[in-house]
Amino acid sequence: MFKYLRQLIGGNILLKITSFNSIAIGVRIVVGLITSKIIAYYLGAQGMALLGDLRNFFSSVQSVSTLGIYNGLVKYIAEYKNAKKEMKKILSTAYYMGFIAAMLTGFVLYFWAADWNRLVFKGDYNFTYIFEVMALVVPLYALNMFCLAIINGFTKYRFIIKLNITSNVVGLFVTIFLILKYHTDGAFIAVVLTPALSLVITAVLLINRRNLTGLIKSSKINKGYIKRFASYTGMTLFSAMVSPWVYIGIRQHIIDTDGIVNAGYWDAMLRLSDYYLMFVTTVMTLYILPKLSEVRTSKGFRAEIFNFYKTLLPLFAAGLIVIYLFRRIIIRIVFTEDFLEMEPIFSWQLLGDLIRVASIVIGYQFIAKNMFWHFIITQIISLTTIYFSSTYFIDQYGFVGASMGHAVSFAIHLSMMFFIFRKELFFKLPQD
Repeated sequence: MFKYLRQLIGGNILLKITSFNSIAIGVRIVVGLITSKIIAYYLGAQGMALLGDLRNFFSSVQSVSTLGIYNGLVKYIAEYKNAKKEMKKILSTAYYMGFIAAMLTGFVLYFWAADWNRLVFKGDYNFTYIFEVMALVVPLYALNMFCLAIINGFTKYRFIIKLNITSNVVGLFVTIFLILKYHTDGAFIAVVLTPALSLVITAVLLINRRNLTGLIKSSKINKGYIKRFASYTGMTLFSAMVSPWVYIGIRQHIIDTDGIVNAGYWDAMLRLSDYYLMFVTTVMTLYILPKLSEVRTSKGFRAEIFNFYKTLLPLFAAGLIVIYLFRRIIIRIVFTEDFLEMEPIFSWQLLGDLIRVASIVIGYQFIAKNMFWHFIITQIISLTTIYFSSTYFIDQYGFVGASMGHAVSFAIHLSMMFFIFRKELFFKLPQD
């Protein structure tokens, strides 16, 4: 039996990456669970809800500061990693585009920090200084993402997984220290500060690779690649700027309708969802995107998607069943006894996440093949659906309705993916 499993994993690159990546995911999940426990104990459900708003806003800022070109950079590095002349153009263009965007983002954040605070927290809380700190670390985060895109594009799976492990462990100790010392303020600072900490580790490792750092020159900025990256900027920025505000809007509707404590329970479920989704989303970023970028035929696209459906999706579904069966124990371990009120939300959230994974893996083709308008239109439909369905169900069923809207939204999104790629996935293909 064990010999068969070793042969199966060894012969399937997706499972091979997944098995090694599981170590990194395990570390990251443990880190996340410890962090959530501390947040639940010191901040409670109300603090969890406020922290959720900050996390959503910061995710938007992160994408703006990098112009959303991470996926495009991974794609073009994967395509031209053996063409030094093209690599100079790609790296130089991406670096200077990101540098300018990060500096401008930091400037706007810092000098209008009070306005951002009022926008995110409705004037009920004064965390202006958090936005000022965010402004200072945004360029560091952007540089780190640039470095990670290079590593990912060169498909250095083991390298980037080890890097993630180290960064998460360092981030854990920083987060624990800040929360224990400053409580709510410490948690807020940790959200902003920890993503930039891994730059130190990443930069040191990349600086030693002189063959890469020497390729970045301002004279090699290429107008053609500016245009190519622009479509990725449009795709990512649309999602990054709209999606967080949709979730902030849903959270605010829960607060207005069902109270801030129940909004905290919903946000706790989102945090838990993030942890188990790491297992597949990291693999999709490390493997699926570069692979789909390299695939040139419909047959190859179908093979990759159904390979994912046959290998990882059943494992993920089994994991979700286990989570559902042990949900009360998980709530007590991850949060506190007070959070048992969130139990009814599990079934809808888990169902929605299963459909989400089945849908997103197909949607990576939009990025891999630069299908700009397909991406934008499906995102508009999905985000509109999740907002209005969530607010409708919240009015009917309270905070549980937010996860009901989540499941409905991704069911529609999966249907759209199947329709758009119906020929590639289900019809008989001509000989390539």
